[in-house]
Amino acid sequence: MLEQDRRLAGARGLTVQTVETSMEDLSMLPAEGFDVVIQPVSTCYVPDVAAVYLQIARVTAAKGLYISQHKQPASSQAEVLPGSRGAYSVTEPYYRTGPLPEAMDGLAHREAGTLEYLHRWSELIGGLCRSGFVIEDLVEPNHADLQAAPGTFGHRCCYLPPFVTLKARRCPTESVLQEQTRLWIPRSNQ
Repeated sequence: MLEQDRRLAGARGLTVQTVETSMEDLSMLPAEGFDVVIQPVSTCYVPDVAAVYLQIARVTAAKGLYISQHKQPASSQAEVLPGSRGAYSVTEPYYRTGPLPEAMDGLAHREAGTLEYLHRWSELIGGLCRSGFVIEDLVEPNHADLQAAPGTFGHRCCYLPPFVTLKARRCPTESVLQEQTRLWIPRSNQ
């Protein structure tokens, strides 16, 4: 992937520096070193999305933007093929731990041969806010195709949107700390 990034950047006349690391450990990058961080769908491959958010918060400048894409929880819970009534049954529990069952080959919403994790909305949205970001926008990219054959990606997307894109801005650290001491913040009893 990094070689592809370098090749594409070179073809467009851009200079890039690539680093191979885990999204859970960005310690080699400077604190507040980036005005914009863009993350395609990838947090599904780590068990703890909060750890990723804390690393992103550390490297994002105050008032910097974080654009992230995630898999929607319900899409990760449901069967890959429709049942007898043409709908997709929810078969995985929402409050689960550990990786999801292995994916079938040839699916656009899951990747065979990888470990994927379901992240609940309280982790995706709440975790982002708790790590020092304010959400400015949320978009569900529309991949639904009403004419698609049952069992295809487009057909499944009519029932279960697969992804969500979040636009968040990092709060200056001081204001986050001040707000947390003045406001009551609900906590779940996980």
